[in-house]
Amino acid sequence: MALEKLRHRLFTPLLLLLLLLAFPAMGEPITDIQIQGLRRTKPEVLLEKLEKFKGMDASTFDKKKLEAELEKTQLFSLADASVSGSTLHITVDEKFSLLPIPFAYLSSDSWGGGLVVLDNNAFGIMDQAAAGGFISSSGWRVLAGYSHIQKEHAPFGWSVSANGGKSRNRVREDDEDLLLTYDSKVFGVSAGINKRLAPWLKASVSSGVNLCDVEDSAPASELVIPLTVSLTASTASWDGTFLNTIYLTTSATYNYSHWHDNYCTLAAKAGWEQHLVQRLRLIAQAGVYHSPDVPVVFAPNQSAVQVCILNNACRASTMAGAGAGFEWGIVQTRLGVPSLYAQYQVIWADTLLSDEAWGHGPVAGFKFYLKKIAFPAVDIFASYNVKTGLFRTSAGAGFSY
Repeated sequence: MALEKLRHRLFTPLLLLLLLLAFPAMGEPITDIQIQGLRRTKPEVLLEKLEKFKGMDASTFDKKKLEAELEKTQLFSLADASVSGSTLHITVDEKFSLLPIPFAYLSSDSWGGGLVVLDNNAFGIMDQAAAGGFISSSGWRVLAGYSHIQKEHAPFGWSVSANGGKSRNRVREDDEDLLLTYDSKVFGVSAGINKRLAPWLKASVSSGVNLCDVEDSAPASELVIPLTVSLTASTASWDGTFLNTIYLTTSATYNYSHWHDNYCTLAAKAGWEQHLVQRLRLIAQAGVYHSPDVPVVFAPNQSAVQVCILNNACRASTMAGAGAGFEWGIVQTRLGVPSLYAQYQVIWADTLLSDEAWGHGPVAGFKFYLKKIAFPAVDIFASYNVKTGLFRTSAGAGFSY
């Protein structure tokens, strides 16, 4: 009997020890988050973004997931993180978000420059604001905008913008023959709401007023009230050299014209920029635009379909274009990444004042990306249209839009 009791006393703690070894230790859940290092950002705004870390097991907390979440904002980098009891202690480095960005460009058919002030953390609530102006070979323009980003528990986000200016407009054929010249004053305001349906999917509805007051007799002045519905699917990831993106944006607009016939616009843009091997990525983009009754004063150029091999003063009511190629990040420096890129592009356009235009040809250039900033600080390229023989060059520095 004594031997049996001894066996029982030894077996029980041994069984408990085996159970502890067989199952991972469970720590207490994280119930509180404390943040240090904030300068402009309101603590409650960042805390709401990091709420997903509450409830996690403190003993299995993944620091890399926290670091990735902070980098997504492009406003913070992680300096330190530790767990004490049920509290997650975070120290961040808050990046400077108010950026005055001068820019200038010179191309075969135009020149311009100006200043845009961007704030990626307006009022300390991670909203975005911009204001600026520029002058060019055709005139001048000022612009301003504010975007209230949809927060974690908010039903939607919203945005407002305004722009105005004066310009001398030239409409040309794809072989650069001048078809029309007119002076105009433009003014536009818009507002909209947007909702993130999934982490990669956003829908928006917007409206406003666009006024083009033409100072010559033809084409006529236009006042249009557009109603636009759009859907955007996109993903982005940083590979240490490039911000790799996949996106598709579609939109439908009904334009109510105060003085002339109403008209509709359908448009879509898509892009694929993805890492292949170290510092090399595939770049491809395409676009379509269809608005058969668009007035000349609101008709877009080739940038609506993301190509650059036509004359930039060519205006069209229907276009389709695409390009594909490669971009190589030459080397990573302390300031950023210089890169070389080459593409082959094609385009077809139903121009407004002449016959159909189409073309194809190579585009090659140089970019310099500031460290961990998506848009290039320098972009220089040359394009050649094999069909028309048009050779275009462009060099720009600073903000582009």
